[in-house]
Amino acid sequence: MKRFWTKIISLFACLSLLLLSACGGGGGGDSSATSRAADDGSTATLTTLTGTVADGYLRDARVFLDRNNNRIYDNGEPTAQSTTGGVYTLNVSPGEGELFPVVVQVIAGQTVDEDTGTTVVNSYLLESLPGRWEFVSPLTTLVKLECDKNPSLSAQQAEIVVLSQLGIADTVSLFTDYLASGSVDEILVAEYRRAHNAAQIVAHLMGSLRESISQNLGGLIDDDEQILVSYMVADQILWQASLIEQALDDERNLGVEIDVASVTNAVSAEINIDDLDVAMLVLYEERLEQNFETWDMQPPQIQSQLPPADDTASVDVIVSVFFDEPLDETLLTNGIVELSGPNGLVSGSLNYDSEHISLTFTPSQLLLPFSYYQVTLKGILADTLGNPLGEDYIWAYTTIFDQMPPPLPDF
Repeated sequence: MKRFWTKIISLFACLSLLLLSACGGGGGGDSSATSRAADDGSTATLTTLTGTVADGYLRDARVFLDRNNNRIYDNGEPTAQSTTGGVYTLNVSPGEGELFPVVVQVIAGQTVDEDTGTTVVNSYLLESLPGRWEFVSPLTTLVKLECDKNPSLSAQQAEIVVLSQLGIADTVSLFTDYLASGSVDEILVAEYRRAHNAAQIVAHLMGSLRESISQNLGGLIDDDEQILVSYMVADQILWQASLIEQALDDERNLGVEIDVASVTNAVSAEINIDDLDVAMLVLYEERLEQNFETWDMQPPQIQSQLPPADDTASVDVIVSVFFDEPLDETLLTNGIVELSGPNGLVSGSLNYDSEHISLTFTPSQLLLPFSYYQVTLKGILADTLGNPLGEDYIWAYTTIFDQMPPPLPDF
């Protein structure tokens, strides 16, 4: 793993000096330029990057310019500590602000969240896109990670992905300080408040998920695992974004005050924390090495099934399962779908319809009427990128007898 990241980091450092990534840029130039003394006593021109870090404003967080994109502070990288209001200032060489991202280490027991006036419980990382250092938050972090995972996306496209997942209006810019947007439009003010609430929830999830992953890895996240953990955390949050969106909708439409802790707990309850372990990190590393055009770590999702769970069906029913993405056809052998009833396993034939992305199992004989049958879809079933279901998917139904008797012979 370390050899892989050493190559990647070296390559990135070289390329970054030549061009911006697809998601980079857009900062509009460095904030100011002054002449300062270099370490060797000569005079060097340095540029000042000034920005703000927030979930609520974050004080006493470590901010640095991540020149090699490893999400770890390395000696020589410009660094500063955020002050009241989450403000930070970095002294960098001219043009570096457009080339490299700003990373913020939010430190448990040290960094103060000015929303609550207390130090954060769990450490986590925040990031910006190159050239977008003015405001760094949990939501800009999600945008940055979408860009990293899907290099073909523009910054605007990645931002739209995050906005749509959380149900925030696209009139909002996630790179604008939602705590001081300056808007006088009531609707826009409400949307920025929604962004602030979303950022609070995402920040808590980032902290709690990183802590759980750290425990699963033996109490420490190694330096060469930082990018993998960041991707893993972002994926888990966005996969459960509908729960966050629902809580935000309740606040906006029903006046239900956001309880960040309860929403965080509800989202965490839907995540299998035990799966966020070494084996998962290996899968993420493999996916990075494969370098597919589209980032996808999620198993195929079952859209519907026939017969429906706990329903009734004819004795001549054909079992069908519909998915949201194509399946790995090499795994579609007899036994991937099992139908069992009163007399054990039922023999039959399996068919895959790639156009409608569906699997059908046709029993070789009529089923017994008024009987209980169980369907098992094996957990090794995977999409074309190799993401498996993980656990067997099981449901059951009861048969009825609805067949017409054959016609009587004509005597």
